[in-house]
Amino acid sequence: MTSPTLFAGSGPAQLCPATTVDKWDILSALTQAASTFGLSHRTLGVLKALMTFHPGREISVQPHEAIVFPANRTLSDRLNGMPESTLRRHLAQLVALGVVNRRDSPNHKRFARRIGQRIALAFGFDLSPLARAAEQIAQAAAEHRMQAEEIAVARQTVIALRQAVIDQLGPDHLTETARRVLRRNAALTELACIADALRDRLTPTTTACDADEMSGADDQNERHIHVETKYNSDSEAHNQRTSLREVTEICTEYRCYFPAPVRNWQDLHDVASRIAPMIGIDHPVMIAAQRTLGQNAASVAVLCILERLREIDSPGAYLRHLTQQGRAGGFDLRPMLQAVALRRAGKLSADNSVSRRPDKLSADNRSAHHHAF
Repeated sequence: MTSPTLFAGSGPAQLCPATTVDKWDILSALTQAASTFGLSHRTLGVLKALMTFHPGREISVQPHEAIVFPANRTLSDRLNGMPESTLRRHLAQLVALGVVNRRDSPNHKRFARRIGQRIALAFGFDLSPLARAAEQIAQAAAEHRMQAEEIAVARQTVIALRQAVIDQLGPDHLTETARRVLRRNAALTELACIADALRDRLTPTTTACDADEMSGADDQNERHIHVETKYNSDSEAHNQRTSLREVTEICTEYRCYFPAPVRNWQDLHDVASRIAPMIGIDHPVMIAAQRTLGQNAASVAVLCILERLREIDSPGAYLRHLTQQGRAGGFDLRPMLQAVALRRAGKLSADNSVSRRPDKLSADNRSAHHHAF
């Protein structure tokens, strides 16, 4: 199936009502709807580089009024040395999809002729199709956001059903399959299929009263956790040095799943409890961690594991290991948080004026980064 072109022509009758469009706004919308039009992020990067050669923020809807004419070598330099063969391929895709139009000179060179300070004639890539397709792009971006919201709801449904199956029947092959699906960017149809399969595992009578039973079980667990943490007060007090603000500033990945503000520790407990089954931490493992480490420390540990999810093969096994450390009195949140902070600092973009090189880290920081995970 071929991807739809953004704009199949440049005649005046097809002009949109606006006379100009903000180039960065339209690029942002096109980035959101990239999959709709078959655009890769590298191709969008080439488009962004082309846009930087257009003076000002506004792109005219009039044909030939928004032409940029950089040489391939100049474009390649602006794209951090992208090979010209690769650059030509991405430029050809932009033209084929109708994102830009190519206006060639007789010798196929890109250049402009001026009269005074005004560009009277230019040959190169015309950005005006983007401006004319602004409404179409905005609509596609809105549909993409709607689909993302539907997928988020479907993911939450699978999470709840998976936990209900585990509580009723225990973990099995289906709940493990669901865990793996949740770790991927699964399509809506796949999430719907796994949700149906999980529903089929639940008996009608227990499905109807799952919420009440789970609520009562949770109440019992909460009371039991409260009793157990009294026996682990030394470990809990040791980790209370970590503030909620510090945790939410260092661990930010959870916001991709639950963007609502975390205002207190109870909010953090709720978020961590919902994230745990999503990343493969079963309910009994989470309960054991809360009993041994305390609710605050267990919740922070889950958020730290989420930050390093791609590097941890078994989050459940990892949390069990931390729980064992807690029983032995050797669990400390500080190195975990410090390791996440150092990892995030290492991802600072080139736009930051100050960056920390790994060889400049102190011995304590290097040790924390190495041992915490």
